[in-house]
This record gives sequence, structure tokens and C-alpha cells, in this order.
Amino acid sequence: MVDALRRAHSVLNSGGIVIDIHPTPEPAHLELAAGSEFVRLADRLDDGTVSGPRRRHMAADAAVLACLSPEMFNRDAATDFTFRTHADTVEELLNCLDSKWKQLHFAAADLSRARDHLACGDGSAVVVTERVTASRLVTRPR
Repeated sequence: MVDALRRAHSVLNSGGIVIDIHPTPEPAHLELAAGSEFVRLADRLDDGTVSGPRRRHMAADAAVLACLSPEMFNRDAATDFTFRTHADTVEELLNCLDSKWKQLHFAAADLSRARDHLACGDGSAVVVTERVTASRLVTRPR
């Protein structure tokens, strides 16, 4: 990611902007939603490898920090926010995760608990919740 930010810096004029958005290292988790209430069921299972989600997200944070310098970027705005992916069934959620997310896994027992709760038919949804950080990076004068 540092390389990508360096390349962006090389093609932007002074004052050019990069918006960086990536998940925080905090584990995504599985929730049940009923109306505006969310009940946490389980944390994501991280495989603990170098390419695992937590380490990738920590590396993204480190890359942004490495590019905050008098020669490259100034961070003039940043915020963290909650991002939720909703589904009516566990299978719908798993299909979404399989197509859009890398290495996001939950224990079979937790998914089974979510299925059991959704079978009650009370209008609940199954949700994956994650924290995301967004930064506005501005190129420094050259």
C-alpha cells in the first residue's frame, strides 16, 4: 500500500487529494439485528497468518502513517465509522462474504445460532459489523 500511495503522490499536483478507506484492525463481528437493536453473536475468526485480515488492516494503517511526512502527505481529516452488511438469511450473508470479502469466517456453531434465531420469523436480520477508517490525504508542496 505504501507503493500505491507513493505512486498516487507522484501523479498528483500539490494539494491533490487521496481518500483512503480501509477496515480497522478491530475484528469484524456477527450480530443479529431486530429493529434498531444489535446483539453481538461472535467475532470473526482470523487465521493468524501474515495475510490474515487483522494483519492486513494493521499494515494498511502503518502504510498511511509511513506516508505522512513533509515530502508526501498531510492528513487533514480522518474518522472511524461502523459499516454493517445486512442479510435476511445466513446463506445470503455467506454468499455476499464469499464474493466480496477475503478470509472472513465465523464458527459453524455461531452461524447455526444465527439460523435458529432467524427461524423464529420476527423480522430479524443477520449482520456483519466492522469498524472502518477514512482519511483525507493531501499532497504537500514539492
